[in-house]
Amino acid sequence: MKLINQFYKSHKKEIFLFFLMFALELAMIFVLSQKHGLSIFFRSDGTEYQTLVKNIINSGEFSLDRQAPFFPTDYRTPGYPFWLAIIYLIFKSFAPAIFIGATVFALSAPLVYLIGKEIFKEKIAFWGAVLFAIEPWAIFQSGFLAAEQIFLPFLLFSIYLFCRYLKSENNTYVYWASFFLGLTALIRPAVLYLILVFAIFAFISEQKYSLFRALKTSVLTILIFIAVLSPWLIRNKIVLNTWQMSSTASNGVIYIESWALNKYLGKIGDEHEWEKAAQILGTYDFGSMKRADKTKILADYGIKEIKDNKMAFVAMHLKSMALFFVKNSYGNIFLDLKIKNSNVQSKVGSFVFQKDFYGLLNLLKNTTFGSRFLILLFFFWPVITILSVLGIFDMFIKNYRNVFFWFLVFWILYFPALMSDLLDESRYKLSISAPLFVLAVSGFYKLKDFFFKTQ
Repeated sequence: MKLINQFYKSHKKEIFLFFLMFALELAMIFVLSQKHGLSIFFRSDGTEYQTLVKNIINSGEFSLDRQAPFFPTDYRTPGYPFWLAIIYLIFKSFAPAIFIGATVFALSAPLVYLIGKEIFKEKIAFWGAVLFAIEPWAIFQSGFLAAEQIFLPFLLFSIYLFCRYLKSENNTYVYWASFFLGLTALIRPAVLYLILVFAIFAFISEQKYSLFRALKTSVLTILIFIAVLSPWLIRNKIVLNTWQMSSTASNGVIYIESWALNKYLGKIGDEHEWEKAAQILGTYDFGSMKRADKTKILADYGIKEIKDNKMAFVAMHLKSMALFFVKNSYGNIFLDLKIKNSNVQSKVGSFVFQKDFYGLLNLLKNTTFGSRFLILLFFFWPVITILSVLGIFDMFIKNYRNVFFWFLVFWILYFPALMSDLLDESRYKLSISAPLFVLAVSGFYKLKDFFFKTQ
């Protein structure tokens, strides 16, 4: 009991943040399940993961096929499927994964706080973590059978360890950060190149001691990461004759980038990216479309489209990166909650871009209370982004050589550079919401101090 009391006293804020987020998650899960049943949490990615798990358990094959023959795949990485398999073997059901995953996901909030404390004052770290804990999409996403349930906590824990390294220069932290980043990559391969950021910063941090120490630390950081991935990479080479981590993280992304490009150029209408893929491959068998040989065909098609429209692709990508910081998918939450006028944000955007402020005022006057709240959320990420820029600018002015300043910049730009052309902006934005929220709080206090001193 004494140890529990001591732990509580020394980690009050972390415990508060965990239960704040977890309580909101449970409330969201309850409301969604009342309106749709628990089946809503198994849709989209969840359907694929359930197929993978059942094939692993029943046939020993890592396959997306729903009937024999079960062709092996590398479209999904093994981290989340094996996590689900353990839960399924214990409970004989996927339903517990909704709540277990939400519990693990709620650990993200205290991790944001711990990361923030390594870089900023405690009050900035705390309020940044509170913003993270109450952000609608994080709460909404937590119960769905998707990799985010464990991807984000693993990513944040790896970054926390890396921040501890940058502050203490204890090499043990960077090696453990590399190990957990490897596990994170097995959950979602989007972090695959983030190890280079870790290695470069480790090299810079150690260079003041000696060139040999800098090389040793950065090389060991990369080797530990590769060692974690190696069983999966070797499996892919033996079974699929490819060293690639995942066909969705390489070939699949290239194809979807080209699909987004053609949409940007007006060459295609409202057809889904996989409808176009079916036309290219000549099959509507969804399982076969995601096999390594088929995604290679899609990637070749995508590379050709991008090469033929290089400048348009660059323009589209830069625009997508900018919009990544301000757009949201909150309308989808309201749609699932069965709140009327869930598309009101698109109407607001239309009125704003057309400078039709009279129409905007009429919309605000005649819409429902729920829609008005959604309209307020339209401005949430633009405000967060502006405040984050102020926070970054303040760090730059104080000390542009501060290693944490550059690490936050790389962290914030890394994920939009990879994923800004994909759909589900709010889902992928979870990867950078932690630094954005903490920087936004820092920017807010900077504004507050400025106006207070001015007065």
